[in-house]
Amino acid sequence: MRRLTVTELNPLRRQIPQCAVGCEAVDPRQQPPAESAFDYVMDAVGSKLTRQQAFASIRPGGVIMHIGLQDRASEIDMRKLTLAEITLLGTYTCTTADLRATVDALHRGVFGDLAWVEERTLAQGPQAFIDLDQGKSASAKIALRP
Repeated sequence: MRRLTVTELNPLRRQIPQCAVGCEAVDPRQQPPAESAFDYVMDAVGSKLTRQQAFASIRPGGVIMHIGLQDRASEIDMRKLTLAEITLLGTYTCTTADLRATVDALHRGVFGDLAWVEERTLAQGPQAFIDLDQGKSASAKIALRP
C-alpha cells in the first residue's frame, strides 16, 4: 500500500496536497508524525525540529532525504542512524536525469493539475515573499512573470 503524508504549518497550504493529489496533510504541531511510521521521509525544511521529526518517524531500514537548509547545525542521532540502519541522503541540486523525470511526472499529472502554483507579476514579487512568509498564501510556489 502506498501512502503519502505531508506535514505543513500553514492551514491554507495544507489544503493543496489534499485536493491536488489526495494525500493526507497534517499540522505537525497538533499531529506529530508517529514513531517509526514511515519507510521514506523527505525533509524539505531543514530545521532542527524537522530533522528530529524525520529521525523519530523513520522506520528501521528507512531512508531520509534531506534537502532543506533552514538551520545550519543540529544534532543527528548517530546511534539510531547506525543501529536502525537508516540511510540519510542529502541533496542540493538535480541532474539532467532528475529534471527529465520531473518533467515526465508533470506531464503525467503526478502532481495534480498544478492549480496550487500561483502566478503573479514580477512587480508583485516583494508582496509574494511577504505573503509566503506570513502564511497568507495557499500556494507552495509562486511563479513570477515579467
